[in-house]
Amino acid sequence: MRDYLNKRKYTILMGVILLLAAILIVAFCLPFKGEGGEGSLPTLESVSLPESPSEPEEPPFEPITVRLRAAGDNLIHSSIYNQAKARAKDGGYDFGYAYENISGLIKDCDLAMINQETVVAPIYEPSDYPCFNSPVELQQEMLDLGFTVFNQVNNHVLDKGEKGILSALEQWKTHPEALVTGVYENEADYENIRVKEVNGLTFAFIGMTEMTNGLSLPEGSEVVILHTAEEEKIKTRIEKAKTLADVVVVNTHWGQEYTHTPNDGQTSLAQEMADWGADLIVGHHPHVLQPIQWLDASDGRKVLCAYSLGNFISAQDKGARMIGGILDVTFTKETADAHPIITSAGLIPIVTQYDGGFRNIRLYPWSSYTPELAKSHGVRNNDSKFSYDFIKNTLDTVIGAEFLEE
Repeated sequence: MRDYLNKRKYTILMGVILLLAAILIVAFCLPFKGEGGEGSLPTLESVSLPESPSEPEEPPFEPITVRLRAAGDNLIHSSIYNQAKARAKDGGYDFGYAYENISGLIKDCDLAMINQETVVAPIYEPSDYPCFNSPVELQQEMLDLGFTVFNQVNNHVLDKGEKGILSALEQWKTHPEALVTGVYENEADYENIRVKEVNGLTFAFIGMTEMTNGLSLPEGSEVVILHTAEEEKIKTRIEKAKTLADVVVVNTHWGQEYTHTPNDGQTSLAQEMADWGADLIVGHHPHVLQPIQWLDASDGRKVLCAYSLGNFISAQDKGARMIGGILDVTFTKETADAHPIITSAGLIPIVTQYDGGFRNIRLYPWSSYTPELAKSHGVRNNDSKFSYDFIKNTLDTVIGAEFLEE
């Protein structure tokens, strides 16, 4: 009997517990008064879940532009360095007078380069043609003007022999802001292609020469000079430069002196270098202007070639050699994955002026040159046809309206 009562109590107790549990479940599931009102339970629809953080949007690509200007042969005859010596107040050489009229043309760009025709080797005294050497103050003057890239390889690179080259390269090291191309201490130095970043674009610079005036390096020399005849080396060098930079610029010392027409060797090599990957080809050596031309590269790029920029400054004795130019080129990278292209190109003409006896040698931009200056030019003692109209006709004939700038 006792067992029966205990079982009955247990059954009743379990029933009560189950009933209470059922009531609680039903009560919890039934909606409260008012939808979303006080005392109601939140629904999924009424809960605002925090948004997951999204990746920040990258700003749109802004086109990159770099304005590059290139000058021709900086040919320092004794008349130029002697007047610089006479103008120096505390000894040394002051080249400021010769260049002051065109200084703004060099500073008004992002990147400026020049062909330094004469060696600057401090172990030797300054010297004139046929074996040039220039005072060290010339380097500082060029840097002050705004040049930072210097092509040092040309037909006068061996004027002071291997010792002169090594002395010049050591002297350039005192100006770490300068980038010097075309002649190298050894093979390791040669393999170090000169590269410079400007405004987010990277430029690689290559220099070469066709001739060295019959002079050569001594047997066993480690110095490296790239010659235009070494086409496989040039191709390899340009292709390597393309892996290092957005833009490949080639300085080439070539052609025939004192002629306005490029020869077959120039035009053939220019096309090959364009096909190999060069983006801009700048020529030197003829000492007079030669045409500027667009080349169609094999990969579809448009490559600009200026066959000769003439003299930057000199004390030569013929009228055509007084006319030079500063190449003015703008590179633009339109999109993040685009190859930079040349979006504007022109030549800023300049004139070397001097008085009788090669005195007061100085430069003028063509835009400020006058017929009166042309009439008083000392070059007329050797070349009577030189005149203001002679300059204008030369510019119109050789360069033409497409590339002439004021």
